Amino acid sequence: MAARLISPQHLLLVLVLVLAAGSRAALGSGAVEDTCTKATAGGKRTDLAPFCVSSLQAAPGSDGADARGLAAIATNLTLANYTAAVAAVKALQLRGGWSPAERAALATCRARYIEALNVVHSAVHALATGKAQDYAADMAVVQSAATDCERAFAGAGAGKGEAPGEAPGESPMRKVNEDAVNLTTVAMLIVASLE
Repeated sequence: MAARLISPQHLLLVLVLVLAAGSRAALGSGAVEDTCTKATAGGKRTDLAPFCVSSLQAAPGSDGADARGLAAIATNLTLANYTAAVAAVKALQLRGGWSPAERAALATCRARYIEALNVVHSAVHALATGKAQDYAADMAVVQSAATDCERAFAGAGAGKGEAPGEAPGESPMRKVNEDAVNLTTVAMLIVASLE
């Protein structure tokens, strides 16, 4: 088969399409960075700006989303994170080897994360219908699941440090809880910045 040369017009068209795609991606990335900067500015959570950017940029659809779309994406990331948290608790429970106090802490974590999942659905509806106060109230309840889980382990004497990356005496849910709090906070800050 003979090689086909691309005509100058087709080459120009391909170049324009590539540049347009790159510009759109850069615009989307800029929207994520701008939204995160605006949402985290002026408060005590400027430290969350890099986490906000990296979380949103990793989410499908964020490259072309405006601030309102990014608020929805951040809320859906929270939903996905809390679903994963329930799975993490179940895995830890199945692993076994926990003291009675640690088993009780895991049960608390599981119950609180499951409750939070129901409330996240309510928050998604509040966001979709423009009820910012209801959204903020719902997300505050959602966020408390992670803090309640961490407190439950603090009261149980924390974990044994057997999970990868876990220090002795540290809650086995520490990273999960930290990510849950950060994602929920980012979502709330973005929605608050829309007003």
